[in-house]
Amino acid sequence: MEVVLGMYRLGDPGGTEHYTLIVAEQLQRLGHAVTIFTEETGAMADLARSRGLQLATREEELPSEVDIVFAQESITAYRLAAAFPTAPLVYSVHAADFDISVPPQLPDLVSAYVTTNDRVERRARAFAVKAEVVRLRQPVDIARFIPRGSLREPPQRVVALGSYLSGDRARMIDDACTRAGIEVVHVGNQHGNQVLEADAILNDADIVVGKARVIIEAMACGRAAYVYDVFGSDGWVTPESYVHLEADGFSGQRGSPPVTLDRFRRDLELYRPHMGAANRELAMTNHNAHGHAIELVELFERLEPRRPTRETPLRELGRLVRMQWQTEARARALAAEAGGLRENHDRLRRRVKELEPVAARVPELERSLQEIHAAYGDLRSQRRVRMGIALARPLDFLRRLRRR
Repeated sequence: MEVVLGMYRLGDPGGTEHYTLIVAEQLQRLGHAVTIFTEETGAMADLARSRGLQLATREEELPSEVDIVFAQESITAYRLAAAFPTAPLVYSVHAADFDISVPPQLPDLVSAYVTTNDRVERRARAFAVKAEVVRLRQPVDIARFIPRGSLREPPQRVVALGSYLSGDRARMIDDACTRAGIEVVHVGNQHGNQVLEADAILNDADIVVGKARVIIEAMACGRAAYVYDVFGSDGWVTPESYVHLEADGFSGQRGSPPVTLDRFRRDLELYRPHMGAANRELAMTNHNAHGHAIELVELFERLEPRRPTRETPLRELGRLVRMQWQTEARARALAAEAGGLRENHDRLRRRVKELEPVAARVPELERSLQEIHAAYGDLRSQRRVRMGIALARPLDFLRRLRRR
């Protein structure tokens, strides 16, 4: 089967970018011909090439005919649908809130929607243009993400991994772990140390704090996993909580009681080393990327060819969505920058408040200093003091000679 995966941007690491690479790898291992079509390249594109995946950045580099177009966002969905007017278009819906995750709402264009949790599935079923909805689970490469050591008792290191975790939410982790004597490492865009492949840094942790794909990768590495981010928090992943957390996409928005500082401290006390082995088993049973790829192939093979829709200006629609993506990306970047500036501003205000009592005492200290200078001047002007200083000079000279 000839498959083209569309992903507009393969630059910085993210959940959708990693999903694209995982699916491409697994389909290729099943013997299918796979090409990833991307318009913007970067670190993730380099990672894809290092894994032996075929990338195309121009339509001229694509195969002349394909059996399936599997789009991860709307920009390449429009463009590839125009390039291959009869190939079934399968659209992977990755988010329950971002507009860029809404597939083309044109009749007979999308053959099926793929979702990886119940929250996103509900959104897909609410789209105006109906298509088959296939609910799968978020895949992880369990051969790459493997345990490389046992969890320690008591826990020694927490890794907080994610693109958004910062500010007060990050400080709460620091405060709780500091009191518990646990080291905290923050990794992600907000901290200037994002990673392309997280398996090594996850294995350095006893506890991984994050959301979505981070949690699944931590589970596969046999780590204790705690769902917590700026968007919400649901606490520990356990065999008992797994079903509900997975249905929510490990997003932290199940509606459980908020994780406050007191709750986080109490939850740290519930940590047990056996959590890692239980999470590894859950990941292997439910999130094996090989099984995910098989389910995709079964979907692809039953889809009928698409009827050409040449009268629809698909390329122009793709251009408009591309502009929207770029605008939203700039807006998110500016919001993150503004958040950082606000945090610095608040930190400076706190420092100013700390210094205000000292500043209030400056006039008093200046008066005291003037009085000390005046007293010192009076002391040196006394005859006995001047004689003592003169008598001490030969002794000072002898001391210097001895040092030589």
